[in-house]
Amino acid sequence: IKIKDGMKWSDGQPIVADDVIYPYEVIGNKDYTGVRYSDESAKIVGMEEYKAGKASTISGIKKVDDKTVEISFKEMGQGIFTGGNGLLTYAMPKHYLKDVPIKDLEKSEKVRTKLVVAGPYTISSIVPGESIELKANPNYFRGKPKTEKVTVQVVNSQTITAAMKSGKYDLVFDIPTELYKIYKDFDNIETLGRQELYYSYLGFKMGKYDKAKGENIVNPNAKMADLKLRQALAYGLDINQMVKAFYDGLREKATSSVPPVFGKYYPKDLAGFPYDPEKAKKLLDEAGYKDVNGDGYREDKNGKPFEIKIAAMSGGDIAEPLVQFYIQQWKEIGIKGVLATGRLIEFNSFYDKVEADDPEIDVYFAAWGVGTNLSPFETAGRKSMFNYSRFASEENDKLMAEVASPKTLTDPNYKPEAYKKWQEYFINQAVEVPLTYRYQLYPVNKRVKNFDVAYGLQKQGKGIHLVELTAAEPIKSKK
Repeated sequence: IKIKDGMKWSDGQPIVADDVIYPYEVIGNKDYTGVRYSDESAKIVGMEEYKAGKASTISGIKKVDDKTVEISFKEMGQGIFTGGNGLLTYAMPKHYLKDVPIKDLEKSEKVRTKLVVAGPYTISSIVPGESIELKANPNYFRGKPKTEKVTVQVVNSQTITAAMKSGKYDLVFDIPTELYKIYKDFDNIETLGRQELYYSYLGFKMGKYDKAKGENIVNPNAKMADLKLRQALAYGLDINQMVKAFYDGLREKATSSVPPVFGKYYPKDLAGFPYDPEKAKKLLDEAGYKDVNGDGYREDKNGKPFEIKIAAMSGGDIAEPLVQFYIQQWKEIGIKGVLATGRLIEFNSFYDKVEADDPEIDVYFAAWGVGTNLSPFETAGRKSMFNYSRFASEENDKLMAEVASPKTLTDPNYKPEAYKKWQEYFINQAVEVPLTYRYQLYPVNKRVKNFDVAYGLQKQGKGIHLVELTAAEPIKSKK
């Protein structure tokens, strides 16, 4: 890895080889409290020994000079070209962070509010949960951004369309798709869109993450351990009806955790779990879940009352009716579903509970952004904390290893085919059932110039640093 001449941090200090090495030393440190260490990290020579505290340095990472770093791998696959295979796609300002103990780094103001960065903007101020003020970074390697100041605000979905109409905001991100019908005719807005590197899914809790061992441990006695039960719950959801009712055509049923935008990697012949309530009932019968007292709900295999506790996120007008749709659908196949906390859960609390393997959660509705490096290890790997289902098996390990095989370096079709084989197995296990793919919309005020949402912009030298405003005030809608 070579650092170009003139590269600087936002505080004016040069970016050097130590800054490229430091992230590896952080995530591999035994005191690291975050979630970025994965199966992929262990592919770097010496990383496992460093992680275990048996070595003071990572033997496979060498500083050649101040602008050059050499990294050696035990094994290598196609992910090496897209920021995978254990490679990290970022540097950290070691001169600024080295005095913060790694165990305290996550909570330090130096990584939360007072950042030194290499990107186009620096943080001026933060109002937690409300807003961030940004200012242009004059040391940004592509040149100082065209727009000097940026204000980022969190806005209630119930008020955002009125604010857009009045021209209050230039760019709107993560707008609920159900609001499109309200703002689509505003004449001060141009709406950009793309299919996201995203899928929503139904997850089943299968065990716990063992921090001491650094791996996921399946509990064969978990409530959701029965494959036929999981498959039945998947067959019992009419996702096409849900998409039509709640998303105005801006989502589509998913059958794989690979979005179609990935082209040859997308397993178009994989059926997933099409809506089939009769098949769901048959699977439940075979698994021993039967209604023995005639109340409309099935008891467990021992004839005792049975219910599944559902975790779902709050936010937006459709969150509550959506989870009630799922509960009603499962009721129709005889399964009682209840909200895990008695209510929907706020976004951050939701993921805190799911990550901590809260015993109150049996199933959960969540989503993944899959990134540009298509890799199963981060969310389905045996050692990954992001593997929230906690599912692991030797067959899963074997099929995932083929996705990262050295053969992918020489055969361009090896990884796509290996990925499809893994998907066929993993999806059938029904531990993480894909539900929808999403088309994300980006409303843009017409005074904004050079904003784009296409993939691959960085390679073309494009980005947020080129965005500029053509008028002193935002344009208001006349409609």
